[in-house]
This record gives sequence, structure tokens and C-alpha cells, in this order.
Amino acid sequence: MSETTLARALRVIDEISKHQNGLGFSAIRIFLGNPSPTTVNKILKELVAVDVLHKTSRRTYVLGTKTYFWGKAAAKRNQPMQVVRAHMRWLHDEFQASVNLFTLSQGRLFCLESFVAPESPAMWPAGQSLALSLPVVGSIFFYDPATLTDETFLKQELAAHHEPISLDDVQVMIRKAGNTQMQDDRALFYPGMRRFAIPIREQDQTVMVLGLGVLEARMLKNDLCGKIASRLEQTRSSLEEVFNDYSNKD
Repeated sequence: MSETTLARALRVIDEISKHQNGLGFSAIRIFLGNPSPTTVNKILKELVAVDVLHKTSRRTYVLGTKTYFWGKAAAKRNQPMQVVRAHMRWLHDEFQASVNLFTLSQGRLFCLESFVAPESPAMWPAGQSLALSLPVVGSIFFYDPATLTDETFLKQELAAHHEPISLDDVQVMIRKAGNTQMQDDRALFYPGMRRFAIPIREQDQTVMVLGLGVLEARMLKNDLCGKIASRLEQTRSSLEEVFNDYSNKD
């Protein structure tokens, strides 16, 4: 019995989801068993037309924005995401801080969840898409570490920022984040707003980043910095255990 067009389309979506940089036409055709180019082109065109896939400037196909909303709907019933939301709520309540959850798609950051504190305004409402760039909280965890050692790249990123930022300060921040698996921007990017971020990894790959922001003036009271760092480390360890346990059950 020959494979239906629908079955082929579903297999294409599933296969592309496994490749962060997407797949080109030829690779997709080979994956499908070399059907006619017309058949492959028809499948891809229809999936792009409904935003299930997106064709990049490099002529590769990646997951489209429609899949983001599917994932968000599914997450409401997904046990790991329920645990993430619980931790976000605890952080929000304990520190009266704004807490955001990000994922990466098509080179852009998506804010999936947001708990807003009046004293520490959220930078990104849930559902907002952001171009991936260094000043975005937590974005360094989505970069290849080698990229973050490239001074030319860092200078280009910082030159695009609206405030002058010291390259030396940023390099120190990156090194500390690499060693501790927690980013503390020390209010480098947004004066008066100190932001922390931790990666959530599944099978050694960063799948989400959780960010927390507080007014810098509050950091002077009751060793708040140390308490936030300690709680974020506990949170990262707990969430990664949940995600990896869940992944191993699949």
C-alpha cells in the first residue's frame, strides 16, 4: 500500500523538528524515499502556506509559527511544563520578581510564559517574538560557546545596543555564566534592571531559558543576590531532572 500525501507530510514535519537548522529540498526528498520532485514540492508548498513550515533565506525548511501555538496548547497538558510554571510562580512570589520563560525558534526568541511583578517590570510579554541577540536575557545559552569567544561578533552585537557597554564586562559575564550555568547581567544592558537567567537542558541541549528580573536597588537588601542565585541553581537542577526523566520515558 502506497504512502498517502498526509502521511508523508506528517513524517516531513516530524523529521524537520529534529534538525535545528532545518532541511533542504534534496534532503527531504531523500528522506521520503525519492518521490518525484513535483510531489515533494507540493507537500512543502502546502505546509509553508499554512505556516506549519517556514522556508529560510538559506533555502532550508524549518518549523513554522503554527507549530509554536500547537506546542503551547499541548504544554497546558504536559507534566514538565506544569512543573516549570510552578517553579516560576514560586520564584515570582518569593522574590517579587518578574519571571519569563523563553524558547528558540527560527533564530528568534519566544516568550512562552510571563509572571509580572509591578516592582520589577517584565521586559517581554508572553507570546512576543524577539530577534535573537546578545542583550536579550538568557540568549547566550542558545549560542554555541565558541561564538561567544569571537570578539568581532561581540563588538557587532554591542554596537547595535542603544547604550555603550564595555566589552570586557560582557566577556566577564559570559565566562561566569559558562562556569556557573547562570547568567547575571549585573544591569549591564538595562540600567536599573538586574537580570538573571538559567538554561533548561534536555539531553545536553538547551531547550528553554528561564529569566528573572529585579530592580537593582533591591539587590542591596538582605543578600538578595545570593538568595536568588541559590534558588535559581536549585530550580535549574530540579527542572533538568524532570525534563530528562520525562524524555527517557518516551
